[in-house]
Amino acid sequence: MEDSSRPVTGYPVQNLNGYTPPPPATSGIAHPYVNTNPYPYYPAPPPQNPRLTFFRRLFVAFSILLIIFGIVLLILWLVLRPKLPVFSIQFLSLSNFNASNQRVSAAWNAQFQVSNPNKKLSISYGDVVSLVFHEDYFLTETRIGPFVQGRRNVSTVEASYSVVDSFADGKVVDAMNGEMTRGEIKFNVKVKALVAFRYGRWRGRRRILRAWCNDVALTGPSGKMTGGPKKCSVG
Repeated sequence: MEDSSRPVTGYPVQNLNGYTPPPPATSGIAHPYVNTNPYPYYPAPPPQNPRLTFFRRLFVAFSILLIIFGIVLLILWLVLRPKLPVFSIQFLSLSNFNASNQRVSAAWNAQFQVSNPNKKLSISYGDVVSLVFHEDYFLTETRIGPFVQGRRNVSTVEASYSVVDSFADGKVVDAMNGEMTRGEIKFNVKVKALVAFRYGRWRGRRRILRAWCNDVALTGPSGKMTGGPKKCSVG
């Protein structure tokens, strides 16, 4: 005989008072949304301008070439170590000098010694010009023929200048006559040239070279240079 107090399977259990028990409590925390798509969607990048891309690549290539060229020049400089030539004026003479009534006539003869101190480089000189000044006042100039110096070579260069009845500032004329009266007159002689260093077939970029031979003193009566050879500043 079956027990009537045993609950029947498949029906909700009632408590002793005849009420159905409440449903089980659920959590109040919401679960985050999980995207089950393994391939998320990303918008396609905008198409690039082919002309802009070309110029960017050209700029990068040009920058790389420029860097390589600079490195090569630096290596050449470190290996060759170019040095400026050494200038000195061996003598300077003055003749037929006359300064009066703001007019100057005179003739100069100069001899320079040019030394190339480089062991591996020769030097070529072009467009060579020499000028004569009294203090800062320009008097005359002359051109000197181009020449080339080998390694460790010493060259002698001569120049002749003349000025005939040329106008000059009255203060300059008075200053030169005053120096001649005191027995010594000074001139500044400048040499300017386009020079280039050479190593075999390689030739460096041409640059302007200037040599200043300042305060070259001449005796008044004879017009001969005093004090012996004088070294010039080069730059």
